Amino acid sequence: MSKIPALLFLLIIFTSCEKSVNSGDIPIHKYPTQLNREWEYNTTIKLEFYDSTGRIDSTEVMDLGNTICKIRRVNDTIDNFKNLVLFEEYDVLTPQNIHKMWYMNADSGLFAIAYSNPGTSQVIVPKANIKNYNDIKYLISLIGLNPASHYNTNSNSQINDTSFYPYPRKVLQYPLRIGDRWVELIEPFHRERFIKDKTQITINGKTYNCFKVESEWNWDIVFTDYINATNGLIMRELQIDSLEIIGPEDPNPIGFYRVSTVSKLVRESRP
Repeated sequence: MSKIPALLFLLIIFTSCEKSVNSGDIPIHKYPTQLNREWEYNTTIKLEFYDSTGRIDSTEVMDLGNTICKIRRVNDTIDNFKNLVLFEEYDVLTPQNIHKMWYMNADSGLFAIAYSNPGTSQVIVPKANIKNYNDIKYLISLIGLNPASHYNTNSNSQINDTSFYPYPRKVLQYPLRIGDRWVELIEPFHRERFIKDKTQITINGKTYNCFKVESEWNWDIVFTDYINATNGLIMRELQIDSLEIIGPEDPNPIGFYRVSTVSKLVRESRP
């Protein structure tokens, strides 16, 4: 029997319970999900290598190019889920590789429901023979620039090439308030997100007032979003520290390095 009805039932319980909690005079600014809205981001990756004293002695920076994120459909339907918003995402250099994600933008929050075709390009990290090399490439490729990152494992059910998350992923909780915390993921790992602060991000001379959304989980990865209630995701940061460099013959580490990626909004268009 399909697990989709149970998944839908859970989502209804989550959203109905939270509506009563969030009721009142606090304004609810939802993530912008208008049809044909489009964002373009540029992503850079920085590798910082430590010397024997623990200081950074060399740095490499690469431009990974631009990524388009666009709202292709609203009021979409998949199985028993209705009124879904479809985001499509692709790298500018490989527009044929399209990643799709479906969201429910409810009064209580933004929920990721399903995904399809995770096609954004893999990152080629220099310095061969690095421990967890494939894991690093995989993690970076999963970040993406939809409101939610592309975790595409342990799906509950599948219809054609569309997979459903085991539980609705709560990407954002409404209303956006400093100090609020919520559980985003249960499977394949537990992760909580929280709004730590408000800050200003200036890109190409334009300043955005953003909520700084951070993560708490068991992985040694710093994952931070900067979200503007009107413009959506403005910047996404990822940092993985103290990774080992493995030589071609000796399995013991010959050094350590840190990986950082930053994705910034460079263009947006509205219908």
